[in-house]
Amino acid sequence: MEIDEVIARVKNGEDHCFAYIIKHYEQKLFTTVIRIVRNRTVAEDIVQDIFIKVYYNLHKYEKKGSFNAWLYRIVVNKCFDYLRKYKQQARSIDIDIADGRYPEKILLLREKNEQLEQLLQQLDETEYFVLLLKFVNGLRYDEISEVLQISMNEVRNKLHRSKRKLRSIGTTKGGYFYEM
Repeated sequence: MEIDEVIARVKNGEDHCFAYIIKHYEQKLFTTVIRIVRNRTVAEDIVQDIFIKVYYNLHKYEKKGSFNAWLYRIVVNKCFDYLRKYKQQARSIDIDIADGRYPEKILLLREKNEQLEQLLQQLDETEYFVLLLKFVNGLRYDEISEVLQISMNEVRNKLHRSKRKLRSIGTTKGGYFYEM
């Protein structure tokens, strides 16, 4: 079922179809939110709040832009609201690794993730969001432009600059950074 069809059905009173939207977007939104707020419990709460807001405001969505852009605008706004309210300091994300049979792999993965987080902290807020929306969420340039309310040219420039900045930092610091 296409997302536009699901949205139309929810707007026409078929509330049970909203479950499809949740199932389709829940993991993507959680991944985005946890990377921003860096707290699993808070991220779960924010994602729940996002779906509540989407449900009650779905009637406002018009096909002027993509649903992805509309949805991720809500995500970014909710995350910014949280960060402003609590003046969140950057912390590393606690990675859950289910397979405990290979402790050395777990240790290496955690170390690699910590170094990646340190590397990403070198970017400004917009560069970080452009990378996150492009590579984690797979949004198109026009969708990122709509979500962040910047021009497509600025999206391209930020993406290019942030990748160049990450490569530069990665080659000078060594370690796992060098692989990136």
